[in-house]
Amino acid sequence: MSPIRLVVVLLFFALTACQQKKEIAFKNYEGEIFGTYYRIQVGDTDRDFQTQFDSVFALINTAANSYVQESEVSDFNMKGILKDPSFTFRDMLDSSRKFHLQSQGYFEPTLFPLLKAWGFSFEQREQMDSAKVADLKALVGFETKLIVTDSGYYAAEEGVKLDVTGLGEGYAIDKLAAVLDQAGVLDYLVEIGGEMKGKGNNPRGENWTIGIEDPSQAELGVTNSMLTKVTLSQLALSSSGNYRKFYIDAEGNRRSHLIDPTTGFPVSHSMVSVSVLATSATQADALATAFMAMGPEKAKVLAESLRGVEAMFVLAEKDRLRMEFTSGFPKELEQEKK
Repeated sequence: MSPIRLVVVLLFFALTACQQKKEIAFKNYEGEIFGTYYRIQVGDTDRDFQTQFDSVFALINTAANSYVQESEVSDFNMKGILKDPSFTFRDMLDSSRKFHLQSQGYFEPTLFPLLKAWGFSFEQREQMDSAKVADLKALVGFETKLIVTDSGYYAAEEGVKLDVTGLGEGYAIDKLAAVLDQAGVLDYLVEIGGEMKGKGNNPRGENWTIGIEDPSQAELGVTNSMLTKVTLSQLALSSSGNYRKFYIDAEGNRRSHLIDPTTGFPVSHSMVSVSVLATSATQADALATAFMAMGPEKAKVLAESLRGVEAMFVLAEKDRLRMEFTSGFPKELEQEKK
């Protein structure tokens, strides 16, 4: 949804079947949305879902795309008030609150003023120092700076702004998948900008198996080097990292596009990327953002405590990368190498 949202390219694997499996006829839907691409593979060639998919995209763009001037969130950010919000806007804010609390505040939708000031938006990057960060951080706080009533949403003070793009792609994927589920489609893969959710089998009649790229190679432009792979069986996968979107400031500091809401500064820990598996793409997307903000130690403890959530953490150590996994994360590529 947002140009500042990291897109991690995930590579597909075609596994060699031990026995002949029945192939499935698929219809593909592709295009651009939210500043990135979408690709939807549907195991149903008799029906056309494009109109329904376009309706999902339009509802989300109208409600919560902060880069669309006429959207509801842009209206809130300009006026500090939004009366009679749409169902989609309320639903996305409800999801934001749920994952804000679940992530112990590290998924923070009121970070928008800091994101803009640090230069991870369309606006000109500002001169940042501790005093400037402190001023803007005073506007951050989803539970205290946003007033929610039956009639709408109100900023607790001037300058409070919202950005829910941290779960926008995941939310859209869940809604697109719901369209297919309600239609009784048994086999599909929904992907937006590298975030994805799969059900059933691929066109070869096999499980959807997805490779997760090596961040160190991706930064060099190599997109066919994988760290591991996972099978998506009614699961969603979301990845976030700091190796694609960053800049070097005047003092030579590398500034990641990911902001730590507890400090107001770009993250500076050793975690290069994280990949999250969950049944909900919205949850996977929000938690991937939150885990990158909180760092590897806190993120792994939290991930282990969440039922139905698994994660892979990629850490930079001197001249190599090291992977850590939650206890239930499927390490299929490693197992094959043994």
